Amino acid sequence: SQIREMPRKLILQDFLPYLLNRAGLRVGLMFSRDIEPFDVSLPMWRVLVELWRNGEHRLGELSERTSIDMSTLSRLVVAMQRKELIVRRRSGLDGRALSLTLTPRGLTLAEKIAPYAMRYETVAMKGMSTREVATLKDLLKRAYTNLEEAEKKPAKRPAAKARPARKRAKRRVKSSA
Repeated sequence: SQIREMPRKLILQDFLPYLLNRAGLRVGLMFSRDIEPFDVSLPMWRVLVELWRNGEHRLGELSERTSIDMSTLSRLVVAMQRKELIVRRRSGLDGRALSLTLTPRGLTLAEKIAPYAMRYETVAMKGMSTREVATLKDLLKRAYTNLEEAEKKPAKRPAAKARPARKRAKRRVKSSA
């Protein structure tokens, strides 16, 4: 089979998805280390800070605002309830819906951890003007929106090659006789 020659223009160190991932991983790892003594994970922190900043949320709304998928968030909420960081209540607007809100312990914890989060934003933005920071944030939000819209449309992907069927290994049965 012939391999189609493709121009080698893609440079990993200048590739936007790589750069985003690299920066995000670095800050995430550093921040996670700092909040570990508080017995809180990075996704838990995102829930805490969203509820701290914007008050009670329904699960679906919180999932969207924190970029945590619903099944993961549901498990996270249970863990956070066990740690007495959040409570679930019937929503005032819709008695069938559940709202999540911080407990006093969750509120205190969010306020203790916030300076660590702000420190990493300051460190990451070192040497950038206020205008550059605002532009960077706007561009990242636009990139996210573009990706969100692209995800809704089916992408044209190359057809996968069929894999040969695997042969099943015969099981040996021990006789008890």
